[in-house]
Amino acid sequence: MLRRLVERAAVALLLAAAGGCGGGVALPELSPSAVGDTAGLLARGAYIVRDAAVCGGCHAADPGHAPDGDLSGGLEFKDWRLGTIRAFNLTPDSATGIGGWSEAAIVRAIRTGVHANGGVLAPVMPYAWFNGMSERDAWAVARYLESRPAVHHPVKDSHSLFYLLGKPFIRPVTRPAAAAPPAGPTAEYGRYLANHVAICVDCHTPRGGLRSTPKLDRLFAGSASPPRDFPANPANLTPDSATGIGRWGEDEFLRTLRTGVNPRGDTLNPFMPWRELRRMSDDDLRAIYRYLRTIPPIRNEVPRRKAAGG
Repeated sequence: MLRRLVERAAVALLLAAAGGCGGGVALPELSPSAVGDTAGLLARGAYIVRDAAVCGGCHAADPGHAPDGDLSGGLEFKDWRLGTIRAFNLTPDSATGIGGWSEAAIVRAIRTGVHANGGVLAPVMPYAWFNGMSERDAWAVARYLESRPAVHHPVKDSHSLFYLLGKPFIRPVTRPAAAAPPAGPTAEYGRYLANHVAICVDCHTPRGGLRSTPKLDRLFAGSASPPRDFPANPANLTPDSATGIGRWGEDEFLRTLRTGVNPRGDTLNPFMPWRELRRMSDDDLRAIYRYLRTIPPIRNEVPRRKAAGG
């Protein structure tokens, strides 16, 4: 009886909040005059989706073995706060994917977390980090996703009661869009890539608190207690000489991502998508390294977990 009353209260809260959480976030204006030259947009989108952000690591039909496959979704994220959240079907199927979404709606979802129906996406989707992606790059992602073959694959979440009660209080991210820094092997551009495009920061920053939010004062410090579905502990990428990458040279950093073997001779866990990241340009990888050298070193020993096949 009590459970039923609580469930009804949750439904009432959801109805009260419907349309209010995300509906006030306007669709972006996507035009060359507002966003920039559209030349090469499709190729840029493919580069971000497949090589930098590696969206297939979550959204591919078989992310563990074929992240470059179709992006029809289904990977499960289980957490007591959320229940079971499944990666969305990102193919342009009109019934089960994003086929009915405009490019502007896709850009808004990437950068703010607002669904095409006006609701707010579960924060498993790292829109808080993607919010810093330029609208041109987000438009490139949208253009690429809409160019892919449609795959009919229904994906449905199984929300926990805790999530249903808290969902009305989840807000979109509404910081205004900014242009990307000039591309090149600079720390400034590396920050843009590492924090807002490839979002290395999302895995390599420890989390804490009831909402499991990133500890922004410990960016890239790694974690010995990551989400339970992580098969490996994200490494400390700060320039600490004892526990981070402070002793790595730039060429060693690139070699690690190209070969999957770090300067100590350890093979990277397959969960780290180095096979996809190695396709990034030398300039982009150098930019990320140069940015990581600018962040404060944090002494944080992260034990290595042995993974099957890793």
